[in-house]
Amino acid sequence: MYYIDFKTSFNKLELSEETFKIIGEFGINLKDIAIGEFAGKDSVAAIIEAFKEFDAILPVVAFTGTDYGDKNIFYKNWETLNNRIKNLHKDKVLLPLHFMFEPKLWNALNGRFVSLIIKKFGFYTPCIGCHAYLRILRIPLSKHLGRVIIGGERVYHNSDFKIDQLEMVLEVYEKICNTFGVKLELPIKYVKENSKIREIIGEDWKQGERQFSCVFSGNYRDKDGKIIFEEEKVKKFLDEFIYPVSVEIIKRGYEGDFRYIEIVKEFI
Repeated sequence: MYYIDFKTSFNKLELSEETFKIIGEFGINLKDIAIGEFAGKDSVAAIIEAFKEFDAILPVVAFTGTDYGDKNIFYKNWETLNNRIKNLHKDKVLLPLHFMFEPKLWNALNGRFVSLIIKKFGFYTPCIGCHAYLRILRIPLSKHLGRVIIGGERVYHNSDFKIDQLEMVLEVYEKICNTFGVKLELPIKYVKENSKIREIIGEDWKQGERQFSCVFSGNYRDKDGKIIFEEEKVKKFLDEFIYPVSVEIIKRGYEGDFRYIEIVKEFI
């Protein structure tokens, strides 16, 4: 299990020896490699779709500290994805699986200042900041490669939707990446039906299966499962906190400043 160090990734490209060997054997230009956010069903489908455009993709799992499950799931999902790519393409390369984890960053962005965030914005869910964290982690790495991150977010999930995948939220994630010259591509963004995802993957894969669970699952829903949020409060939270603090964290990273708590304090 190869972990990429977030702090080191600002100035140095760290990949496993196996990965560098494959890159050399296939003559892959580093600038032709996209990063694939790797988790469960939707991320696998997104990477499959992205292979229509890219010849080499590096799948990266990012842990948050709130997720739990069997880590072997990711390797099984990698095998499923790799087999699908081999069946669809003769000359495309799915690189080995890599992992990232920066718990103190997650804590600063989503945990430490919950009370103050609620007081200032009248709204809080860890999910929006959590998915910003997932982009923050991969941006420095992506700049060593093809400056593209592939995500599996979907605006609609059959008749349901997720608060961290609302259109206006996804636009902010894209804006964060764009600020650093990185493109966030969402190949399945407007796929509504889960049946279409199954078609892309080539096998039946039920929602929520073969991926980690989160201890905060459903935190923004009422007793009946209905999503609770006020659009204006979410927009204010995005514009005045999530976007500027994410950008500042990355900027400071390039200066060698990883005092996450102190950085986040400036925006509360």
